[in-house]
Amino acid sequence: MKTSYLSQWEIQQMAEAALTNYELSCSWSRAHDEAREFAADEFQVSATTAQASTAVRIAQTGWEGIKNCVEKVTYEEQE
Repeated sequence: MKTSYLSQWEIQQMAEAALTNYELSCSWSRAHDEAREFAADEFQVSATTAQASTAVRIAQTGWEGIKNCVEKVTYEEQE
């Protein structure tokens, strides 16, 4: 498999795969691997480290957005 230029859309798709993987594995390293595997499976391209890292960084930004949207819950002791 060859490395190739990936469009913004393709890297965004890799980021979505990485984010989904992170939600299950809680590991950005595994999410990075998943982004590369996704590119190989879907685009028949061997993504470069920079391309996969960009996808993971986008996924991390998305994860921060998800965390910020979730309301914090405060538990109060009931008597």
